[in-house]
Amino acid sequence: MGASDLTSQGRGRPANKLAAFKRGCAHAIDGLNLHFFVQRLIGRATCRLEQGAFLSHTARIRNALGDSSQIVVGANSHVRGELMIFAHGGRISIGEWCYVGVGTRIWSGASIDIGNRVLISHSVNIFDNLTHPIRASDRHAQARQIFTKGHPSDIFLDDKPVKIGDDAWIGACAIIMRGVTVGQGGIVAAGAVVTKDVPAYSIVAGNPAVVVRELSPDER
Repeated sequence: MGASDLTSQGRGRPANKLAAFKRGCAHAIDGLNLHFFVQRLIGRATCRLEQGAFLSHTARIRNALGDSSQIVVGANSHVRGELMIFAHGGRISIGEWCYVGVGTRIWSGASIDIGNRVLISHSVNIFDNLTHPIRASDRHAQARQIFTKGHPSDIFLDDKPVKIGDDAWIGACAIIMRGVTVGQGGIVAAGAVVTKDVPAYSIVAGNPAVVVRELSPDER
């Protein structure tokens, strides 16, 4: 080993340390979620974060049910969107090493179970409920209560559980409706509106979404 090798190694170590320091600072700034901090400070329910789970400054946790154990973000998962459960019920469970993009909304009145290693892009909407009653007068009554007192604890929104299997990928601006199961390794194309189950290792696209093709064995 020559002198030049020693010199380059010596220069590389400080540079690597500086790069790591910069990444650490950027990560810390990205994780300064004042909305989450204030909710915790005033004693409002939020969520349970497993080891290594990360909420960015854009993430929003809205827990009208009042039980932090009903929203769980798994180990090493990153959330940049919004997780919300209603006052009448709801549960959101996110597995390990998942990603929830900016502007994505996951709203539950029954249950939404997301497996491990699931990638959910930005501006996705996932609902296990209608969010509002069908009858106009009931919608008005719901809105009036939300505006004045908060979400009602006694309401029928035709809730139906949603399940997203391990290794699924949900493209940008997709919509997943109540009662849908996305199978393991399933891919939902950008902008798709999913009203029926997605078979495992299949790609769906369109409105309403239909199967485009199955993934070959070497793509799984």
